[in-house]
Amino acid sequence: MENIVIVTDSTADLSKDIIEKHGVVVAPLTVTYKGMSYKDGVDLSIDELISFLDESDELPKTSQVNPKEFYDVYKKLIDEGKEIISIHLSSGVSGTFQSANIAKEMLNTDKIHIIDSKVVSFGTGLLVLLAIELLKQGKAIKEVVDTLKEYSKKVRVAFAVDDLEYIKKGGRLSGAQATIAKILNIKPIIHMEDGKLYVYDKVRGLKRAIERLTEYLEEMDVDTSKPIAVGTVSYFEEREQLGTMVKERYNIEKILNFIAGTVIATYSGPGVVGICFFSK
Repeated sequence: MENIVIVTDSTADLSKDIIEKHGVVVAPLTVTYKGMSYKDGVDLSIDELISFLDESDELPKTSQVNPKEFYDVYKKLIDEGKEIISIHLSSGVSGTFQSANIAKEMLNTDKIHIIDSKVVSFGTGLLVLLAIELLKQGKAIKEVVDTLKEYSKKVRVAFAVDDLEYIKKGGRLSGAQATIAKILNIKPIIHMEDGKLYVYDKVRGLKRAIERLTEYLEEMDVDTSKPIAVGTVSYFEEREQLGTMVKERYNIEKILNFIAGTVIATYSGPGVVGICFFSK
């Protein structure tokens, strides 16, 4: 394992403890607001991002990790004699995966293995944790990469959005639709399918939305032998409620907690509660 390094991007929403303990290298995406650029997870806090969201009718812009940034990361590791497993957010929502492949081509090496997680946020993080576990077990890198590709088809991400104002600002919802949803207290349940985001269901009230997320695990045939994670931007009480409901319903001892970063929060706003897990 000493000669293998895991690279991911900041949208995996890994905690600092996980990154430092396992030597994961994180390439940050960029958030741009009023001509200023900030590295996700590096020099922009969630509180600062939320203040940007609230003060303007226009959302900050986000941009992928570019090929040059990946090239620099990869070259340094290759020069140190490392082999790389690089796991990134869905190619269906970002060009980050493509940038990683361009950088690999520039280096012309077979020592870089790039995985499309086909999901966002801690769904990517779950694949990173799986890679760490497989490497700790002494698995050969080919087996690790093959397993990650298999499990990228099984990882599931779903989340409920409390305030649709931010989605409206991002141009994904009209003002009229947002107003009607607010009046009716409608909360969309959004999930990922084939690497893209879709509305899975619409329910009334955040309490029901959290219950609906709990039901979603059964509908997706959750594998309770693998880690399950619940997360939010700033709705910590609701995240706790979701975690408790999942524990009780599926008889699970431990639920992982995560906090979504500034790229995710740009589009969802602070009021998002989500769940990530593997299907059987």
